[in-house]
Amino acid sequence: MTVIRHSRRTELLLLLFAALIVGVGGVLVCLGMDLPLVQAARGLGVVGAIMAAAMMLDLADPRRDRWLLPIVAVLAGLGFLMLWQLDGRQASRQLVWMVAGSGVMVAVYYLIEDVRDLARLKYTSGLLALALVGVTLAFGVEKGGARLWLDVGGLISFQPTELVKVLMCVFLAGYIAERQELLREDTRKVAGFQMPRLRHIAPLMLMVIFALAIFVGQRDLGAAVLFFGLFVAMTYMATGRKAYSVIALVFFAGGAAAAYMTFPHVATRVDMWLNPWSEPVDRGYQILQGLFALAEGGLVGTGFATGGGATIPAATTDLIFAVWAQQLGLAGAVAMVLLFALAAHRSFSIAWQATDSFGALLAAGLAVVFSLQALVIIGGVTKLIPLTGITLPFVSYGGTSVIVNFIALALLMAVSRDCMPARARDGGER
Repeated sequence: MTVIRHSRRTELLLLLFAALIVGVGGVLVCLGMDLPLVQAARGLGVVGAIMAAAMMLDLADPRRDRWLLPIVAVLAGLGFLMLWQLDGRQASRQLVWMVAGSGVMVAVYYLIEDVRDLARLKYTSGLLALALVGVTLAFGVEKGGARLWLDVGGLISFQPTELVKVLMCVFLAGYIAERQELLREDTRKVAGFQMPRLRHIAPLMLMVIFALAIFVGQRDLGAAVLFFGLFVAMTYMATGRKAYSVIALVFFAGGAAAAYMTFPHVATRVDMWLNPWSEPVDRGYQILQGLFALAEGGLVGTGFATGGGATIPAATTDLIFAVWAQQLGLAGAVAMVLLFALAAHRSFSIAWQATDSFGALLAAGLAVVFSLQALVIIGGVTKLIPLTGITLPFVSYGGTSVIVNFIALALLMAVSRDCMPARARDGGER
């Protein structure tokens, strides 16, 4: 009980520190936008919702990780401040989704009595994931060149592919945990590489190929890259065989080349990545505006609420990191990257210290999804890789993304509750 009280106090202090950061940021936004200072409390609504959720989680079971919520509170709070400056209406909706997401997180944590029970739902999760992307492909609404949205009665619009990421983590974790030894030991040599027998790997490969084909059909290339990376990472973590990763990368390179030659929208993204100056006012405009924003930010940025992002297409979603770097410069950009790195480190620590194979793989899969999302969008903004239309977790605008990220957060904390030794869970010995 003493350890739990100490960990609770640590989490509370960290959440209060997050509130201080967001509160100061809110004051700066109000000063920059010439708003009453009392409105600075809007940003505290995000941190307050997460603090309330933390208290509710403790009522269910206090034996959980104490570091993830404060990190998420800072990311979500700062993301809200950026949206507030760029689009007040979107910021108001984002605040509602943050509150709703915090509630969903608590509900999921309550409903899952033992996260290891989800292993029995692996095939259900996999089939539901494929059904969701299939329905989206058939009946989805195209926005921004990608068919990612489902409209329900003209009132509710959401992105099923966001939920697919979590469902696929459950499927892959369950399937690989069940056959981990067979995948590692029951192998045969193919072209000089030790490969698992077809009967073990076939369901995984069929699921991945089908899902990637649907994602490409939806023109959701960001999700395709994310899902492929998830599959490769989880297979490697379960087996420790580097050959699988090498072969997967070869297939990925071949698939990327084929997609470039087959799909015009893929060719456009790659061409504009290589040379956006060829069409600076048309297809290369978005990338160039993002690069201009990065350059304008310099070392310490132009400051909060200085009009940044007004000329950047999709500033609240795809390129919100560029606006952040413009206003807070290299220092702010590095700070945000470090926050994502801390969240990834803690998520992988939960996976590393989990005593159950399914729990470890589930936490690792969720950590990979979180990390890859941040890497892909930040890499696209900085022109390290082609720009793809995925969200920056807890920062970009998007209701479906916010809700699903909170569900993933609930699953991570459920793994820390059910599968980690007490001292590791509460921040003791590593």
